[in-house]
Amino acid sequence: MSPLETKVRALFDAYGKRSDDALQDPPKEDVDGVVNAFASYFVESSPRGVMGGANDGGFRDMIPKGFAHYRAVGGKHMTIKGIQVIELDRLHAVADVDWQFDYVNKEGKAGQVTFTNFYFVTIADGSAKVFAYVTPDEDQAMKDHGLV
Repeated sequence: MSPLETKVRALFDAYGKRSDDALQDPPKEDVDGVVNAFASYFVESSPRGVMGGANDGGFRDMIPKGFAHYRAVGGKHMTIKGIQVIELDRLHAVADVDWQFDYVNKEGKAGQVTFTNFYFVTIADGSAKVFAYVTPDEDQAMKDHGLV
């Protein structure tokens, strides 16, 4: 395994654990850890469009709100089920990450939403940081599973 792949995998091992810990009862939110997983500026592309933002106080404030939303709709676990690292050069990679979101919906029915995100990662400053990501239609998946 290359040094780049090792760093990317370590980034997502920690990110996956933080995401799952934040859905536990009681939640264990590591906001600093999530903030540190992202570059100083990053871009998102989803069915809602392309957006970019600074890794600043506004981003920091959104992290607990995002985890609270997942818990409010019945989220119980968020785990990484697979990861493929595609090296672009010695400093950049795409992480193809398969996630599983376990929930109990409003009717008390347990289920799972599986989805794949693509994260663009750099190790230019020595540590792995997400500088862009591509996500599927999370809002529609939540509706399809009766979560919102």
